[in-house]
Amino acid sequence: MRQTPHIVMTALLSLGVGGCFELENAPFRVGTVHGQLRQSDPAVALVSVLDHPELLSAVAPDGTFTLEQVPSGEAELFIIASASKALRPALTVPGGQSVSLGLVEPAEASFLELRLKAPGYQDVDEAWIDVVGTPLQGLRPDESGRLLVGPLPDGCYTLAVSLEGFPEVRSETCVSIGETKDVKVNLPAPNSGCTETGCSDGFHCAPDDRCVECLEDAHCGSNLVCQNSRCEGQAPFCTPCAGDWNCRSDASCQELPQGGSACVERCDDGDACEDGFTCQAGQCLPDTARFNGCGAYLSLGADCEGDERCRALGLVNGLCVEAKCTLPCTEDRECSDTFRCSDTAFGRVCQPD
Repeated sequence: MRQTPHIVMTALLSLGVGGCFELENAPFRVGTVHGQLRQSDPAVALVSVLDHPELLSAVAPDGTFTLEQVPSGEAELFIIASASKALRPALTVPGGQSVSLGLVEPAEASFLELRLKAPGYQDVDEAWIDVVGTPLQGLRPDESGRLLVGPLPDGCYTLAVSLEGFPEVRSETCVSIGETKDVKVNLPAPNSGCTETGCSDGFHCAPDDRCVECLEDAHCGSNLVCQNSRCEGQAPFCTPCAGDWNCRSDASCQELPQGGSACVERCDDGDACEDGFTCQAGQCLPDTARFNGCGAYLSLGADCEGDERCRALGLVNGLCVEAKCTLPCTEDRECSDTFRCSDTAFGRVCQPD
């Protein structure tokens, strides 16, 4: 045991003699960066070096930050100041010295609205998304494959998407100050079938290892039957769908602004939609004065314990009447097509037909 310190000292001396030049110059290969952010939120704010996400500094309540061990030379900082402010300032870092940015004024932040899809309806909500070269790592999309990436400073970025069973995909895009940009990423064919990757919501893993819409009629909604592994029929407006074969003849399966797809009628600004619907960006969607999208339209009649639950489902002025979500009304056309405007002890509300 007494010999151990001598062995360590011998090794250190050997390194010191053999690498003397390296040790003497190491401090001059890195520097320190100081600054103070204006309009920062310490709960959100961070400062890093682009392409060196391991170099990370928190931001104090007064907006000050310190980044140490920054490689000397030209560099670019990645700064998130708040949920709506960000910046990517360039600077030169002197080796062995400190540089101060002074008071930094962040710009309007940018965002990427990612839509991730896999072939064959395989599940994507277990995907990992990294913004390469930044601290934004291991982000997860929702069950429909959507993810809002940001806040980001303006500039160009690479999104790396990895999902078990699929090859990794990289997508490059650029955003300007204050821009919110749609980014669609389609995964390639999987390396394995759905017994390993799983299927997205509403789909089932068939014996041949493919994701299909149905295996039996019970997997389909009302008015639909399972034919050739897909639900076919005459589904009403706003019903979730996988293709036009799900929808009634005057509707088609379209992507919704809130995500997902549903049976929707197309329209022009001058066209009249059916009762309870208005023309919004070429689609007949539920009247925004009463419903926040198709999901809310389908929430009439949902179980509830109070008005708050109904309003959280997207029913504007929603009420919980007899433990069911409903809306105040004056006539039938203000309700969905399976509800009628009826007199109750709580006034006129939409009730099941």
